[in-house]
Amino acid sequence: MRTDSRSAPGKGAPVLTIDGLRRDFGDHQVVRSLSIALGPGERLGLSGPNGSGKTTVLRCVAGTLTPSSGRIWVGDHLAGTMEARRLVGVSLAQERSFYLRLTGRANLVFFAQLRSGSKRQAVRDAEALVEELEVQDIAAQRVDMCSTGMVQQLSLARALLGQPSLLLLDEPTRSLDKQARARLWAAIERRTSLGVVLASHLEEDLSRCGARVDFPT
Repeated sequence: MRTDSRSAPGKGAPVLTIDGLRRDFGDHQVVRSLSIALGPGERLGLSGPNGSGKTTVLRCVAGTLTPSSGRIWVGDHLAGTMEARRLVGVSLAQERSFYLRLTGRANLVFFAQLRSGSKRQAVRDAEALVEELEVQDIAAQRVDMCSTGMVQQLSLARALLGQPSLLLLDEPTRSLDKQARARLWAAIERRTSLGVVLASHLEEDLSRCGARVDFPT
């Protein structure tokens, strides 16, 4: 595994610190002794073939997988704690956690309310992202009537709810057309202090990251 740093460190305390992360599945070691510090506004690209550990790293940072060894902090909080989860926005591939019989807009309001605790604020937050990402038509559809690319755009909108400090993206542009990809990257560029960890097979996405980890087969 190689870390290729191509930009100066960002100012301020790290938004993500990974110290000696290892993750095993049974006798199979997927991630071996990964250590990373990511500052505000920095982007890290994870590349490698399917099954090499990219998504495993994202899930460990998100707190949905427990490391076999090593520790992960989001800001000053251990990954997986409620404090850490509040700082993280996540969009994973093959998203299945939306309520299929609700519209995209109703889903976004629901998840925004989980973050803000206020229905009124949740509606404002959801509408702001619907407008920013230009997904009005998608937001009006029931999720079970949406294509894979449409659901992916909803997932990206949900990941940006609550002004996260750290954004975790798994193959974020795989099912998006050119215009949707441009809107995604424009939204990230506007959030200048947002740290991003991105797993992708696409050089177009990886080239937007200032540092990179290449996972072996």
